Amino acid sequence: MPAGMIEVKGFREMRRNLAKADKDVAKELRTTLRKAAEPVRRDAESNAAREITNIGPVWGRMRTGVTQHEVYVAPRQRGRRGKLRRPNLAGLLMDRAMQPALDAHAKEIESEVGDMLDTLVKRWAR
Repeated sequence: MPAGMIEVKGFREMRRNLAKADKDVAKELRTTLRKAAEPVRRDAESNAAREITNIGPVWGRMRTGVTQHEVYVAPRQRGRRGKLRRPNLAGLLMDRAMQPALDAHAKEIESEVGDMLDTLVKRWAR
């Protein structure tokens, strides 16, 4: 598994089946996943400002996203190929801001996602 990831086995299949079963459940799942990523985004922003010199206000801002396959935190700003003044910035953001934020919140994320899955199972068991 690549660095900076928490793997949930069967996540893709679960999302696909939930989307087929109930639109409201799929929407709730997306909302819960985005909420679980929020502390990581917040800490990654503060880590970037604190740990990376001269990052500026634009590159230190982060966004969260939820796709069919993953939940992610990434910089809001997107670079232009060949135009970066700091080609090492992606590595610095990962090593000094995003990975430490994920590590600090890994247990919380596991707990929130586990609770959400338990809730979904209880609903379906009725």
